Amino acid sequence: MKINAMRHLPSAVFLVTICAPCLASAAQPPAAQPPAAMQSQGAASAIMQPSLDTLTQALEVLRPERWKAPDAIKQETGSNIDSIHRDIQTTLPQLLATADAAPNSVSQLLLAYRNVEALYDVLLRVAQVANLAAPGQQSAAIDHARASLEDARRTLGDRLNSAALGQDQQVHRLQAALRAVPPPAAPVVCPTPAPVKKPRRRRKPVAKPAPKPATSTQQSNPQNGTSAAH
Repeated sequence: MKINAMRHLPSAVFLVTICAPCLASAAQPPAAQPPAAMQSQGAASAIMQPSLDTLTQALEVLRPERWKAPDAIKQETGSNIDSIHRDIQTTLPQLLATADAAPNSVSQLLLAYRNVEALYDVLLRVAQVANLAAPGQQSAAIDHARASLEDARRTLGDRLNSAALGQDQQVHRLQAALRAVPPPAAPVVCPTPAPVKKPRRRRKPVAKPAPKPATSTQQSNPQNGTSAAH
């Protein structure tokens, strides 16, 4: 009966289990914190490392191949456990180290937070199967690790929210400082000097040649057409 109940897990119960923490966080938005409080929350790796150590210890005691479950579910759970191992040993440490190097960078914190969210979803599926098919000791260990990771995830989310608030405040301060800067004075435009007119050169009048005087031999009488001789 226990295996049959596990095969037919209602989807509504699964959705409520996953979405309830997110809905509770959305219903209660975190209060705004000043930049000094944001700095005192610590690095991302310091927030996540205790829960990751607890999770690593819990995974060591899990034996899904011996659980009272169908082979398909045991294989899927084993794959999920291997995926969690790879993430907490390889992928997540690099993201946390990058976020530590830029503690006020929203983009770097967001990358680490998204990875933790995906890690929590996989761990939640493993914990649900363990609660139905694993021995009590293994089920209790993985459930304790899930609760620890959920608390660290919420704290990292608050850290991300504080970093985003700090960036918004910095942008507002810079915008206010820019508005307070007086506008630059208008440049002084020197008047363009009027072009100097060159004096026009007067042309010297050309002297006309004097008419030649008429000689006595060339004079003629206009009336009779004869010339006068002297």
